[in-house]
Amino acid sequence: MAKGSRRGGRVRDKWRDKQWIIVNAPPAFDKVPLNYIPISDINKAKGRVIENTLYDVLKQDPTQHQTKIFVQIDRINSGMASTIFKGHEYAKEFLRSLIRRGSSMINFVDEFTTSDGYVFRVSATAFSQRRINSSKKHEIRLSMAKLLTEKIPVLSLNEFVKEVTMGKMSSEMLDVAKKVASIRHVGVRKTKLISSPIQVNEEKIDSEVPVTEADPEISTEEDIVTVPKEEIEKEEDT
Repeated sequence: MAKGSRRGGRVRDKWRDKQWIIVNAPPAFDKVPLNYIPISDINKAKGRVIENTLYDVLKQDPTQHQTKIFVQIDRINSGMASTIFKGHEYAKEFLRSLIRRGSSMINFVDEFTTSDGYVFRVSATAFSQRRINSSKKHEIRLSMAKLLTEKIPVLSLNEFVKEVTMGKMSSEMLDVAKKVASIRHVGVRKTKLISSPIQVNEEKIDSEVPVTEADPEISTEEDIVTVPKEEIEKEEDT
């Protein structure tokens, strides 16, 4: 029996207080509807990160279940929520399937900025057909770093999202890595949004707010009043 029933009161149904909203994909995926979720407070729902698969977004190829997409609610208006791309990653089961005995895994991680000011941490991974030595691993990392350094800064956010999630950037890295060793898979394993131009501008505005004399948290040596010792003794006597 519910606790409210023992006291003789009514049990409040919290689900009736919730509002259902439609979550749309980011502009890079044409803002297609993704989820239908309940929220209790619009202000608390902003900033919420929702996980989907690439297949949930594109609905083209069943292999797209191997890629997870993370979107963050940005604005809510009239029951519709717009989102921004927060990042993506390989599903754990897919990543495990790529690891084989007798082969090498080469990882590369660095931060890159798109042409419109979005900073992403990009993790690329390559798997060889057979074991390779350290010098070839280093050369493969350099080739991936060179391609990403030349390519990402000239891409807008939407172009970057499409290329890292739909495989174009991975295929280009595979072409350059094959020139070094026998490679069976290269891909952008994970991306994560580190900062956006909006966040940078807000931090800049906060840092440029002038400090006025009316600010109660600011004190200077001129604000400190020293009471003479004679006055303190006189007050104690009285």
